[in-house]
Amino acid sequence: MEPFTPKFQGRPWVSGMRVLHVYVLPRAGADDELLSIAHACRPILADYPIDPQCGSDPTDAGLLHLTGEMLADVPSDEYDETARAQAVGALRAELAGVQAFTTEVGPPIGNVAGVVLDVWPEADTVDLIERIRSAIRTARGDQALRHSGGRPHISLGYGYGSASSDPLNGELRNKVVPRRATLFVDRVHLLDVAWTLDEELGGWRMTWEPVAEIPLGG
Repeated sequence: MEPFTPKFQGRPWVSGMRVLHVYVLPRAGADDELLSIAHACRPILADYPIDPQCGSDPTDAGLLHLTGEMLADVPSDEYDETARAQAVGALRAELAGVQAFTTEVGPPIGNVAGVVLDVWPEADTVDLIERIRSAIRTARGDQALRHSGGRPHISLGYGYGSASSDPLNGELRNKVVPRRATLFVDRVHLLDVAWTLDEELGGWRMTWEPVAEIPLGG
């Protein structure tokens, strides 16, 4: 595991910069199994240079998210009110034809950037991401699609130092059960996301402000 560094347009993020993103956000009530796994992992992550994304309360999803897409043409401060409204309108139009679905995530796996829950089965999630990308293309053009998040996943924590993932994965495997959870997807969120280099932590921390909530199926 190595320190995680966010990127924008293929280059390291400028600390404090804000960029619009479309995320699926797990929530209490609908995704209690997922939150249970995240909070079971939290004390294990504390023994490693990993910044947990869930809150300290068992019902607090904190900053857990599944990335739909980054609007990567320009930072969000270059989006005026009209441009934001166009992005929201394109998302609403594109996602009106997508029905809510349930998938699964897990098991927790330590990787090069921290710990993740992969999504499987992933067909519905991949289709949703492609529809999100289509909406962004409609609103902003191909220049806004410069981000690659890899296979769909939820990050449980981001690394801020170097450590071996082998003992971490051993602990996750032996101590965290159940190892899979359902994720209910019936909406996405357009968020104004910032990454800031936290000097005290020695790594990057995310914050966001909500812009719009877009239900699936209209």
